[in-house]
Amino acid sequence: MLSIAESQLADVQLTDTDKPGFRRFIKRVPLGVVFVIAPWNFPYLTSINSVLPAIIAGNTVLLKPSPQTPITAERFVDALIKAGLPKDVVQVTHLSLELAEYVVRSPGVDFVSFTGSVKGGREVGKAAAEGTGFKGVGLELGGKDPAYVREDADLGYTVGELVDGAFFNSGQSCCAIERIYVHENLYDAFVKRFVEITKTYKLGDPTDPSTNLGPVVSLVSAERIRKQVEDAVAAGARKLVPEELFPIARQ
Repeated sequence: MLSIAESQLADVQLTDTDKPGFRRFIKRVPLGVVFVIAPWNFPYLTSINSVLPAIIAGNTVLLKPSPQTPITAERFVDALIKAGLPKDVVQVTHLSLELAEYVVRSPGVDFVSFTGSVKGGREVGKAAAEGTGFKGVGLELGGKDPAYVREDADLGYTVGELVDGAFFNSGQSCCAIERIYVHENLYDAFVKRFVEITKTYKLGDPTDPSTNLGPVVSLVSAERIRKQVEDAVAAGARKLVPEELFPIARQ
């Protein structure tokens, strides 16, 4: 990004289509203040994705981390300052939902970058539209990502990839596999292998090298997942992975 910044942010000359006596060009200028609302699941990566382009383009940034991962933003900005970024070019703001909405609406903010839920994205877009002026908004929102296993799929490769796609970062990813459609001729073999691989996972302390499945971010999230499983079973789904294999989840 840094290597292409100068060329990509330079004025765009339109000399090929200029008429005699005219000089036309597109001038790229900083927006001003960018308000970045970062999520908790990849707090450093998602912050970098918005903060770095903003400051490279000459903007200042207000960075609001998730209340579940507040220290990550402080450490991120501290690292930027130690690397030479002038103090206060990026400022951390710990805000309630009400105060965050106030900042989104503020005429002092020129662009809003939000990464999070669809519901949150709607609220951000609405607040920006109802605020003063016509500020830009960038929304990266969660999805419902499916996978489709064709009849000619190599199950020896495919099943492991989809288990990982579902459980990577404990499933807390905007591009995690949330449902899988399997060709009927492969269904039974696919489910059998999926269950076998899942049973090898070890849920535990993420600082333990033997752990390959860490906890979800909060007790509220854990309860929500349990409720989803209960609802699925009540609707006719079958539990194929014994809870006893993950005893720490019941503590």
